[in-house]
Amino acid sequence: MTHLFKPRLSAALLSIVIVALPLAGCGGNEQKQLKPTERFFVNDFADVITPADEDIIYSKGVELQEQTGAQVVCLTVESLDGKDIREFSIEIAREWGIGQKDKDNGVLLTLALSERKVGIEVGYGLEGGLTDIETGIILDTYALPHFKNDDFSTGLKNAYSALVNEVYIEYGIEPEEGYTPAGEIGGRDADEHDTEEFFEFIPVIVMLIILVLIFSTRRRGGPPFIFFGGRGGFGGGNFRGGGGFSGGGNFRGGGGSFGGGGSSRGF
Repeated sequence: MTHLFKPRLSAALLSIVIVALPLAGCGGNEQKQLKPTERFFVNDFADVITPADEDIIYSKGVELQEQTGAQVVCLTVESLDGKDIREFSIEIAREWGIGQKDKDNGVLLTLALSERKVGIEVGYGLEGGLTDIETGIILDTYALPHFKNDDFSTGLKNAYSALVNEVYIEYGIEPEEGYTPAGEIGGRDADEHDTEEFFEFIPVIVMLIILVLIFSTRRRGGPPFIFFGGRGGFGGGNFRGGGGFSGGGNFRGGGGSFGGGGSSRGF
Protein backbone atom coordinates (compact mmCIF):
# COMPACT_ATOMS: atom_id res chain seq x y z
CA MET A 1 0.00 0.00 0.00
CA THR A 2 1.49 3.36 -0.99
CA HIS A 3 1.65 6.38 1.30
CA LEU A 4 -0.65 8.21 -1.13
CA PHE A 5 -3.30 5.51 -0.86
CA LYS A 6 -3.27 5.19 2.91
CA PRO A 7 -4.52 8.69 3.78
CA ARG A 8 -7.28 8.20 1.20
CA LEU A 9 -8.18 4.89 2.82
CA SER A 10 -8.36 6.56 6.22
CA ALA A 11 -10.58 9.32 4.85
CA ALA A 12 -12.80 6.78 3.09
CA LEU A 13 -13.28 4.80 6.28
CA LEU A 14 -14.17 7.94 8.19
CA SER A 15 -16.66 8.89 5.47
CA ILE A 16 -18.41 5.54 5.96
CA VAL A 17 -18.67 6.24 9.67
CA ILE A 18 -19.98 9.75 9.07
CA VAL A 19 -22.65 8.64 6.60
CA ALA A 20 -23.82 5.80 8.83
CA LEU A 21 -24.14 7.93 11.96
CA PRO A 22 -27.49 9.59 11.14
CA LEU A 23 -29.06 6.19 10.40
CA ALA A 24 -27.73 4.58 13.54
CA GLY A 25 -28.65 7.53 15.72
CA CYS A 26 -32.33 7.44 14.78
CA GLY A 27 -32.93 4.29 16.81
CA GLY A 28 -31.89 5.73 20.20
CA ASN A 29 -31.82 8.81 22.35
CA GLU A 30 -29.62 11.65 21.18
CA GLN A 31 -26.70 12.50 23.42
CA LYS A 32 -26.51 15.99 24.83
CA GLN A 33 -24.58 18.19 22.42
CA LEU A 34 -21.74 20.38 23.60
CA LYS A 35 -22.20 24.07 22.93
CA PRO A 36 -19.22 26.33 22.21
CA THR A 37 -18.20 28.86 24.83
CA GLU A 38 -18.38 32.60 24.27
CA ARG A 39 -14.65 32.45 23.50
CA PHE A 40 -15.38 30.26 20.50
CA PHE A 41 -11.77 29.43 19.69
CA VAL A 42 -10.97 27.85 23.07
CA ASN A 43 -13.40 25.45 24.77
CA ASP A 44 -11.72 23.88 27.79
CA PHE A 45 -14.44 21.61 29.20
CA ALA A 46 -11.79 19.32 30.75
CA ASP A 47 -10.23 22.28 32.59
CA VAL A 48 -6.65 21.53 31.58
CA ILE A 49 -5.61 24.84 29.96
CA THR A 50 -4.17 27.62 32.10
CA PRO A 51 -5.84 31.05 31.92
CA ALA A 52 -2.70 32.50 30.32
CA ASP A 53 -2.63 29.84 27.59
CA GLU A 54 -6.38 30.25 27.03
CA ASP A 55 -5.78 33.94 26.35
CA ILE A 56 -2.99 33.11 23.89
CA ILE A 57 -5.11 30.57 22.02
CA TYR A 58 -8.10 32.90 21.89
CA SER A 59 -6.09 35.89 20.65
CA LYS A 60 -4.43 33.80 17.94
CA GLY A 61 -7.82 32.48 16.83
CA VAL A 62 -9.33 35.95 16.65
CA GLU A 63 -6.39 37.35 14.70
CA LEU A 64 -6.43 34.44 12.25
CA GLN A 65 -10.13 34.88 11.53
CA GLU A 66 -9.74 38.62 11.07
CA GLN A 67 -6.90 38.16 8.58
CA THR A 68 -8.13 35.11 6.64
CA GLY A 69 -11.70 34.26 7.63
CA ALA A 70 -10.50 30.79 8.67
CA GLN A 71 -11.29 29.39 12.12
CA VAL A 72 -9.11 27.10 14.25
CA VAL A 73 -10.94 25.84 17.34
CA CYS A 74 -9.49 24.07 20.39
CA LEU A 75 -11.71 21.69 22.39
CA THR A 76 -11.02 19.58 25.48
CA VAL A 77 -13.45 17.07 27.00
CA GLU A 78 -13.30 14.71 29.96
CA SER A 79 -14.54 11.73 27.94
CA LEU A 80 -15.69 10.69 24.47
CA ASP A 81 -18.48 8.54 25.98
CA GLY A 82 -17.41 5.49 24.01
CA LYS A 83 -16.97 7.23 20.66
CA ASP A 84 -13.90 7.29 18.46
CA ILE A 85 -12.18 10.67 18.66
CA ARG A 86 -12.44 11.25 14.90
CA GLU A 87 -16.15 10.43 14.93
CA PHE A 88 -16.70 12.68 17.96
CA SER A 89 -14.74 15.57 16.43
CA ILE A 90 -16.58 15.37 13.12
CA GLU A 91 -19.89 15.65 14.97
CA ILE A 92 -18.70 18.71 16.88
CA ALA A 93 -17.26 20.34 13.75
CA ARG A 94 -20.59 19.78 12.00
CA GLU A 95 -22.71 21.07 14.89
CA TRP A 96 -20.57 24.16 15.46
CA GLY A 97 -20.09 24.91 11.76
CA ILE A 98 -16.40 25.73 12.15
CA GLY A 99 -15.05 27.78 9.24
CA GLN A 100 -16.79 29.71 6.47
CA LYS A 101 -19.60 27.98 4.59
CA ASP A 102 -18.35 28.99 1.15
CA LYS A 103 -14.68 28.20 1.88
CA ASP A 104 -14.80 25.25 4.33
CA ASN A 105 -11.74 26.69 6.08
CA GLY A 106 -12.14 25.36 9.61
CA VAL A 107 -9.87 23.25 11.83
CA LEU A 108 -10.76 21.50 15.10
CA LEU A 109 -8.15 20.39 17.65
CA THR A 110 -9.67 17.97 20.20
CA LEU A 111 -8.25 16.47 23.40
CA ALA A 112 -10.07 13.63 25.20
CA LEU A 113 -8.63 13.37 28.70
CA SER A 114 -9.93 9.99 29.92
CA GLU A 115 -9.14 8.19 26.68
CA ARG A 116 -5.80 10.02 26.34
CA LYS A 117 -6.50 10.78 22.71
CA VAL A 118 -5.92 13.88 20.62
CA GLY A 119 -7.14 14.58 17.10
CA ILE A 120 -7.22 17.22 14.38
CA GLU A 121 -10.06 17.61 11.88
CA VAL A 122 -9.54 19.74 8.78
CA GLY A 123 -12.22 21.38 6.63
CA TYR A 124 -12.38 20.60 2.92
CA GLY A 125 -10.94 23.95 1.93
CA LEU A 126 -7.73 23.46 3.92
CA GLU A 127 -7.01 19.79 3.21
CA GLY A 128 -4.51 20.72 0.50
CA GLY A 129 -2.40 22.72 2.94
CA LEU A 130 -3.03 20.61 6.05
CA THR A 131 -2.70 17.02 4.89
CA ASP A 132 -3.19 13.96 7.08
CA ILE A 133 0.57 13.54 7.28
CA GLU A 134 1.18 17.16 8.24
CA THR A 135 -1.49 17.19 10.96
CA GLY A 136 0.10 14.02 12.34
CA ILE A 137 3.49 15.72 12.36
CA ILE A 138 2.03 18.66 14.27
CA LEU A 139 0.65 16.32 16.94
CA ASP A 140 3.91 14.36 17.16
CA THR A 141 6.08 17.47 17.33
CA TYR A 142 4.11 20.02 19.33
CA ALA A 143 1.55 18.13 21.41
CA LEU A 144 2.63 14.61 22.35
CA PRO A 145 5.97 15.44 24.03
CA HIS A 146 4.05 17.61 26.51
CA PHE A 147 1.01 15.33 26.81
CA LYS A 148 3.18 12.41 27.88
CA ASN A 149 4.16 14.53 30.90
CA ASP A 150 0.51 15.54 31.45
CA ASP A 151 1.31 19.11 30.44
CA PHE A 152 -1.82 19.45 28.33
CA SER A 153 -1.93 23.23 28.40
CA THR A 154 1.46 23.72 26.76
CA GLY A 155 0.87 20.92 24.26
CA LEU A 156 -2.46 22.33 23.13
CA LYS A 157 -1.13 25.88 22.95
CA ASN A 158 1.84 24.78 20.82
CA ALA A 159 -0.23 22.55 18.53
CA TYR A 160 -2.82 25.29 18.12
CA SER A 161 -0.12 27.82 17.25
CA ALA A 162 1.29 25.42 14.65
CA LEU A 163 -2.14 24.96 13.07
CA VAL A 164 -2.65 28.71 12.91
CA ASN A 165 0.75 29.16 11.25
CA GLU A 166 -0.04 26.46 8.70
CA VAL A 167 -3.28 28.23 7.80
CA TYR A 168 -1.40 31.51 7.39
CA ILE A 169 1.01 29.77 5.02
CA GLU A 170 -1.92 28.36 3.03
CA TYR A 171 -3.26 31.90 2.61
CA GLY A 172 0.12 33.26 1.53
CA ILE A 173 0.73 35.11 4.80
CA GLU A 174 4.05 34.93 6.63
CA PRO A 175 3.87 32.68 9.73
CA GLU A 176 5.34 33.62 13.09
CA GLU A 177 9.07 34.22 13.09
CA GLY A 178 11.00 31.01 13.69
CA TYR A 179 8.14 28.68 12.75
CA THR A 180 9.14 25.65 10.66
CA PRO A 181 6.37 24.34 8.37
CA ALA A 182 5.20 20.84 9.25
CA GLY A 183 6.07 19.59 5.78
CA GLU A 184 9.73 20.40 6.43
CA ILE A 185 9.91 18.64 9.79
CA GLY A 186 9.06 15.03 9.01
CA GLY A 187 7.46 12.80 11.58
CA ARG A 188 7.16 9.29 12.81
CA ASP A 189 6.90 6.51 10.26
CA ALA A 190 3.81 6.91 8.07
CA ASP A 191 3.24 3.14 7.87
CA GLU A 192 2.93 2.94 11.66
CA HIS A 193 0.48 5.84 11.78
CA ASP A 194 -1.75 4.61 8.94
CA THR A 195 -1.85 1.07 10.31
CA GLU A 196 -2.94 2.35 13.73
CA GLU A 197 -5.72 4.47 12.22
CA PHE A 198 -6.98 1.56 10.10
CA PHE A 199 -7.33 -0.78 13.07
CA GLU A 200 -8.91 1.95 15.20
CA PHE A 201 -11.74 2.24 12.69
CA ILE A 202 -12.61 -1.48 12.51
CA PRO A 203 -14.64 -1.73 15.77
CA VAL A 204 -16.38 1.56 15.01
CA ILE A 205 -17.48 0.38 11.57
CA VAL A 206 -18.66 -2.99 12.89
CA MET A 207 -20.66 -1.33 15.67
CA LEU A 208 -22.34 1.11 13.29
CA ILE A 209 -23.24 -1.63 10.82
CA ILE A 210 -24.92 -3.56 13.63
CA LEU A 211 -26.84 -0.46 14.73
CA VAL A 212 -27.97 0.25 11.17
CA LEU A 213 -29.17 -3.33 10.78
CA ILE A 214 -31.14 -3.15 14.03
CA PHE A 215 -32.69 0.19 13.13
CA SER A 216 -33.60 -0.99 9.64
CA THR A 217 -35.36 -4.05 10.98
CA ARG A 218 -37.37 -2.06 13.54
CA ARG A 219 -38.35 0.62 11.07
CA ARG A 220 -39.50 -1.53 8.17
CA GLY A 221 -40.44 -4.77 9.86
CA GLY A 222 -38.65 -6.67 7.13
CA PRO A 223 -35.17 -7.90 6.27
CA PRO A 224 -32.46 -5.50 7.41
CA PHE A 225 -30.63 -3.44 4.88
CA ILE A 226 -27.67 -1.09 4.82
CA PHE A 227 -27.96 2.21 3.04
CA PHE A 228 -25.01 4.50 2.54
CA GLY A 229 -25.65 7.94 1.17
CA GLY A 230 -28.14 8.96 -1.46
CA ARG A 231 -28.14 10.10 -5.04
CA GLY A 232 -24.77 8.69 -5.85
CA GLY A 233 -23.10 7.05 -2.90
CA PHE A 234 -21.03 8.63 -0.18
CA GLY A 235 -22.19 12.22 -0.50
CA GLY A 236 -23.41 12.26 3.10
CA GLY A 237 -19.87 12.88 4.35
CA ASN A 238 -20.18 16.56 3.51
CA PHE A 239 -21.57 18.02 6.72
CA ARG A 240 -22.45 21.66 7.06
CA GLY A 241 -23.16 23.64 10.20
CA GLY A 242 -25.41 26.65 10.38
CA GLY A 243 -24.98 30.30 11.22
CA GLY A 244 -22.31 32.85 10.41
CA PHE A 245 -19.84 35.21 11.97
CA SER A 246 -21.13 37.59 14.61
CA GLY A 247 -19.53 40.85 15.66
CA GLY A 248 -18.52 42.40 18.95
CA GLY A 249 -16.00 39.70 19.85
CA ASN A 250 -18.68 37.00 20.26
CA PHE A 251 -17.53 34.55 17.62
CA ARG A 252 -19.33 31.49 16.30
CA GLY A 253 -19.10 29.07 13.39
CA GLY A 254 -19.80 30.05 9.82
CA GLY A 255 -21.01 26.70 8.46
CA GLY A 256 -17.81 25.09 7.18
CA SER A 257 -17.73 21.49 5.90
CA PHE A 258 -15.54 18.60 7.07
CA GLY A 259 -14.99 15.33 5.23
CA GLY A 260 -12.53 13.25 7.24
CA GLY A 261 -9.21 15.01 6.66
CA GLY A 262 -6.89 15.07 9.66
CA SER A 263 -5.27 12.65 12.09
CA SER A 264 -5.35 11.39 15.67
CA ARG A 265 -2.94 10.04 18.25
CA GLY A 266 -2.97 8.23 21.58
CA PHE A 267 -0.51 9.12 24.33
